[in-house]
Amino acid sequence: MKFNNIKAMLFDIDGTLIDTTDLILSCYKHTFKTHSIVPKRREEILKVFGYPLEKCYEILCPKENIEMLCETHLSFQEKNLHLCKIFPGVINTLRVLRNNGIKIAAISARSKRTTGKTLERTGLAKYIDVVISREDTVNSKPSPEPLLLALNNLGVDPTYAIMVGDTEIDVKAGNSAGIKTIGVTYGPLGDIVKKANPDVTASSASEIIRYL
Repeated sequence: MKFNNIKAMLFDIDGTLIDTTDLILSCYKHTFKTHSIVPKRREEILKVFGYPLEKCYEILCPKENIEMLCETHLSFQEKNLHLCKIFPGVINTLRVLRNNGIKIAAISARSKRTTGKTLERTGLAKYIDVVISREDTVNSKPSPEPLLLALNNLGVDPTYAIMVGDTEIDVKAGNSAGIKTIGVTYGPLGDIVKKANPDVTASSASEIIRYL
């Protein structure tokens, strides 16, 4: 399958451009330990990947002080961005897209406090035209709002865009926005994103450009 006349690619960050699994799990572990909360299983935490942090803790720890947990989590995250790693093939894929005149946006449910720093630290920021973080919209993915804001900033109609992500949330957001979707299966949620029925799947970052 080939997508024609694509003018913009919208990428989720965590689990799509950058392998942040170790960082995210470490943040939860630190937060649970700091506040004497019984640790959650890895499988439980993976189920909330992709949601805004507040919602994650509301699901995992509904009886706790959510604001306090989020602050502990974010503070630890800011100090440990060295745990982030770029997935193989990502840089070359972004270069190819840029060289072919395709605009690039990065969309995350993460806070601005760490989103930009993560992209800068990994060297990806120079390839990205627009970054949308949690604070930029009222609603996060799976709402189409962040995607449509990114496209508005890029000056591209949804018809000519693709949403690339590793979660069911990304696929739902793309569908709601009228945007084609690529589900990447090389992250920790590969089997889950397949069940969301994206238009196509990619088992590596390099495979993404084969659809263009």
